Amino acid sequence: MHSEALAGKTETFVRYGVSRRLELGFGYLWKQSVVRPLASYQFVTEHKSRPALTGGLMFDSLGGGRQGTFLSVSKGFKRTPLGVPASLYIGGAKITGEDGGRFIAGLNVPVNDWLIASVQYDGRYPHLGLTARVGTIHGAPVRLGVVAAKGTEVGPIIAVGIPLGRRQ
Repeated sequence: MHSEALAGKTETFVRYGVSRRLELGFGYLWKQSVVRPLASYQFVTEHKSRPALTGGLMFDSLGGGRQGTFLSVSKGFKRTPLGVPASLYIGGAKITGEDGGRFIAGLNVPVNDWLIASVQYDGRYPHLGLTARVGTIHGAPVRLGVVAAKGTEVGPIIAVGIPLGRRQ
């Protein structure tokens, strides 16, 4: 059952960190009513002197549709010029059926120990997010939140990831 009051008109993500490097999941496109498989892999891990390098792909639906790939670099900062920690990514994406590529970028800033504010740019629109840590599943943090796309469309975010100290 679809409820715009609950889900809005955005994409709802459910992602799971299978390992420190591999993340799998689905996005649900409410406006188009399709499920979007997603995957990303971190080829180079972040180090004090270098950013991480991550690539990924998505499909617009289980039955096909548009496909997209991306490659990005990301880096976490313990203290920014504003005096707060943050993580930043920049990169490029290619979507089938579109001429040229897209510039993508994002910034995550912890508000406190359990709340993170974010802004992401998908090459067309900015998206503002707010996620909170609500619990754990087998030691993996679970986050719930909301995202505002194009300034008027709001929807939920759900994320579960492997804690950084756990190796697989």
